[in-house]
Amino acid sequence: MSTSKFAKVIAIGLALALMPSAQAADGATVAWLRDGKVEVRALATIEVNSDTPADKTLPKVPLGSLWKLFVFSYLTQTHAVEPAYVCTATGNMQSSEERYCCDPGESITRGPALARSCAPYFSAERLGITPNTWRTHWQARSNAPWLLDIRQLKPETEVDVIELLQALAAIPVAARAEARAALLQTGTEGYGRAAWPSLGSGIRYKTYSWHRADGSAFGGAAGWLVDGTPFWFGGRGSSKTALADWATQLAATLPPPRWHDVTSATGDASCVDVDFFARYLLRAVWQGNSRTAAKAGDMQGAYRLEFANGNWLRIVTHGELSVAIDANDALHVPTINGRLTINDYVARVIDREGSANPTQAARALAIAARSYLFQNAQFESGCWHIADSSQTQRVSPNTPTDAALAAAWFTDDMVMTGVAVHYHNDLAAPNRLVWREAVSHADADWNFERILSSAFPHAEIATVDGHAECRRLDAAETWLTHAIANWRTRLDREPGFEALPQPPSICALNDGHPYSDQRRLRIFVRGWRSLDERLTLAHEYLHLALRFHPNGADETYIERLARQLIEQS
Repeated sequence: MSTSKFAKVIAIGLALALMPSAQAADGATVAWLRDGKVEVRALATIEVNSDTPADKTLPKVPLGSLWKLFVFSYLTQTHAVEPAYVCTATGNMQSSEERYCCDPGESITRGPALARSCAPYFSAERLGITPNTWRTHWQARSNAPWLLDIRQLKPETEVDVIELLQALAAIPVAARAEARAALLQTGTEGYGRAAWPSLGSGIRYKTYSWHRADGSAFGGAAGWLVDGTPFWFGGRGSSKTALADWATQLAATLPPPRWHDVTSATGDASCVDVDFFARYLLRAVWQGNSRTAAKAGDMQGAYRLEFANGNWLRIVTHGELSVAIDANDALHVPTINGRLTINDYVARVIDREGSANPTQAARALAIAARSYLFQNAQFESGCWHIADSSQTQRVSPNTPTDAALAAAWFTDDMVMTGVAVHYHNDLAAPNRLVWREAVSHADADWNFERILSSAFPHAEIATVDGHAECRRLDAAETWLTHAIANWRTRLDREPGFEALPQPPSICALNDGHPYSDQRRLRIFVRGWRSLDERLTLAHEYLHLALRFHPNGADETYIERLARQLIEQS
């Protein structure tokens, strides 16, 4: 079917214009493709109503940095082995594009190049991609003129959103899985770092920014939801500001995942082998409601488990569990094992050890459970191996609830680092998440990051490969903690001052200006040793301590008070 005919078929699904009204003129737009139908929604500062469509179609939008995603996919699909890109220029000679890549003298490979949006890496000339080989590769997947002509893959090219979503949908699962792995860094450390507490890490996207002909900035992101649904988001401002400004509304508007599509859509090959009921001896496993003993092998459908202590349990399984009977065992005691994906395992832990509600508590438990798995399970023959036990983690034998799956996938690939992670229902201890406290905190509007920060004050949330958004400056934290104690008498006299529940985390700043994250009580700075750096730390701390008072937004007041505090130190 031609692109024009396809567009006519799905035009019914187009619900909103990019800026269909004065209300949306300063807003943003999101679109996604599912079941051959494009859905479009406008985001506005008022309460999101994702069921109310507008009456126009989307204009073309700038491609921005999204072109790199298609070159990445091409390299992955063709099994290319290209050389790393080496940053050779120094100082003012380094181009603005190369500054995204690496420091002079360093090199960068394909995945980090996509996450950092390194344009020189994906240059067709550098990679030896000819227009003919490019067209031959893509013409079997798309009719979009801009995609078939590699010379049009540049930021200023304006593309049809329908064609863009089709092209994203046409990227095969294997290439998408590699892109997902690379783009995790974008969402947690890159321009999406302010948005990920709202969007989660299961959604993966490439950011883009460009300036329109009228000079206005336009930016956003495009990628896939966890079930493979392609989406595009755009609005006024850079990708960084657009994502930060609209993350909450975007999260509320995107469609819920289709859980039965997730594993195939993500190419998730992770596995956890679970020895179920490790501390409870089974007497028999009955098929359904009958007295027919289950045969050894994969378990499909409903079962009744009878334990040696007289208890029994009904479960439903869909082939992920299996029953085994040791022929050498005179009692023929059955055992049950399961092979689960990591997020399926985490979701079952949530259902068994806590609950999928409240949402923020469930997300905190998901990260804690995943951390515990990686810290304590054995890695054998490509899979993690752990017992279902109160001495480790208890795991539900039933299919996880959708809400528990949502919590697991929202925190996909995220763990706690720096401490040994434990949790308990109600017994508090250092470096232990207490479920009842997590629920209480969530009911008080704490998000999962704050819940985890309270339970594990010396740990960081990081990706499974060790990347953390916050690279802690321990010496700076020590200095600020002592300084706050010295400032306290003076600060108690300041209108609006509120002592923080705990000293703020101080994180190394990779780019941009120093700032304070009031939601997560973090300060991002370059250092702490010089007088100017300590003044900056005092300045950003005051923004946090006065965040609920008008003085906290008065830069002149904050700067003057910061200088006074440093002078008395």
